[in-house]
Amino acid sequence: MLSTGDVEGGLRKLEALLRVIKYPGYVDYNGLSKGDPSAFLPIVSFALTSSSPPFAEQLMAAGLELTGKTDLHFTDTLYKVLRDIFNYKPILTRQQFLQWGFSHRKISFICDIINLILQKHSQLKKVQGLLVVNFIFMYFSQMETDYSIALLPLYAMAQVYARCPLLFWYHFGQGSWQPEPPS
Repeated sequence: MLSTGDVEGGLRKLEALLRVIKYPGYVDYNGLSKGDPSAFLPIVSFALTSSSPPFAEQLMAAGLELTGKTDLHFTDTLYKVLRDIFNYKPILTRQQFLQWGFSHRKISFICDIINLILQKHSQLKKVQGLLVVNFIFMYFSQMETDYSIALLPLYAMAQVYARCPLLFWYHFGQGSWQPEPPS
């Protein structure tokens, strides 16, 4: 059995990660320290579905729905996400995750999940930025006027547009704030 200090250290790491993902819910530290699955599931659910919109979109595109499921079906889908998207082998079985106990391992497991999501979020944001760069390049290259000077700050523009899609649609869309899908 692991000492209480290990659990407390894990809780401190988890608390720091929850601040990073801006977890808005109540955190049941007593339940976490005892290994109560009902204390872990809301955190995992938020991390997967709400902390990173690009990652949530990737899950939806892959057909991996995580909302509105029973604990057992949610856990099955969670393990499928970990296996198929992250190539991650959990330290706990599904059954162990849904039982009381294993608090230190569960805390470590949740920290791993959050870190994986944060890494994937960074990767997806880079890809989005590159897509914006490609779109801007295509936009300027199709114009009759020579905009080669405008291409110099392309990377900086892409960073702004990747963070503010409405501004992107306003400048390159139909001149309105209502985004319209490209035809």
